[in-house]
Amino acid sequence: MALAAAIVWVGCVSCSRNKEQSQPFYLRSGVSSRGPEFATALYQTVSTRMVPGNHLRWANNGAVFDVMEEELSRARSSINIVLFIWRKGQASERILSVLTERARAGVSCRVLVDPLGSGPFEKDIKPRLEAAGCHAHLFRPLPADENLARNHRKIIVVDGRVAITGGLAIQDEWLGDARNEKEWRDTNVRVEGPVVAQLQQAFAENWQERTGELLPASDFPALGTSEPSLDDARDGWGGFVASTANPELTRAERLTQLMARAAHKRLWIAQAYFTPNEPLTALLVEQARAGVDVRVLAPGDKNDHTSITLAQRATYDTLLAAGVRIWEYQPSMMHAKTMLVDDRLVLVGSINYDALSFNLLEEGSLVLEDQEAARGMEAFFLEDLKHATEVKAR
Repeated sequence: MALAAAIVWVGCVSCSRNKEQSQPFYLRSGVSSRGPEFATALYQTVSTRMVPGNHLRWANNGAVFDVMEEELSRARSSINIVLFIWRKGQASERILSVLTERARAGVSCRVLVDPLGSGPFEKDIKPRLEAAGCHAHLFRPLPADENLARNHRKIIVVDGRVAITGGLAIQDEWLGDARNEKEWRDTNVRVEGPVVAQLQQAFAENWQERTGELLPASDFPALGTSEPSLDDARDGWGGFVASTANPELTRAERLTQLMARAAHKRLWIAQAYFTPNEPLTALLVEQARAGVDVRVLAPGDKNDHTSITLAQRATYDTLLAAGVRIWEYQPSMMHAKTMLVDDRLVLVGSINYDALSFNLLEEGSLVLEDQEAARGMEAFFLEDLKHATEVKAR
């Protein structure tokens, strides 16, 4: 009976192949870049609600460690951290020092790192954290089939009230100010407000998977506030989009296309691993041909993965022919993952334009509608172009 049912099922699948064919995801509908229209589009695309009352502060390059130390030292109840990379060195010692002090003062400290990105963390750093009273774990310890379903999120949440995210890692290459190839260029933010509960939730789901434990309700102080109206003033509205692996389609890919589709005047992209798939390439081409100012800033020869540089450059001819402008950053590895859309919509986080982020990795990026934040991103994007070489069509 089971065999007969299987044969019938295969036959039905075979018959259906001559009808609608499977196609890659391509967002076709028009999207506003602001207000209730964008908020509604975001919610139905990735199930994330935009919430008001958030305040953002940029913490680029090595400045992120000053911000981390400042916020961690203020912790009174909890510190929750999930990172892809944490390796020993000067940067690690700075963070270990403040975490040790806070944990010994009674603050609940939870640390989750990916073993693929963090190398000898289990040997060099985990014992020191645990000796101070922190709970530290590896996410999906290797060699669990040695698959690439890794955790690429970068989230630090303090007391459930303030969070730090971006492209950051605890590694010495993130120190300094991108002056040479030993000092990477990256973009990070400190954010305070109701959106922090969404970053906390992203940490919580990873912590649950590893330990089976729920976070205490006190780690979510922003929950229980009244539901705002989408018609409220738009500055400071934000949402955090967490993505998890899926072989067909993830929220990371959905979000990336949504942001690109929302651009009507400007789409400025800073991207560490710029290897867009076919649908995203087609969307960038479409937007440029429609008159949108599409600019891409990517690493130059100092990319930490030379094979990605080759794949990145293979996309240039198609994009340049459509009017997309492309620059390669020269002083160091350019590790940011940001988008600036029109005059008030920004994105910053861990999502790359590659198959890993779009299909295999745990990711997360912050979306913020805020004019001041957009002005800040515009300023340092233009500053970065001064240290980059524009690619010309051949």
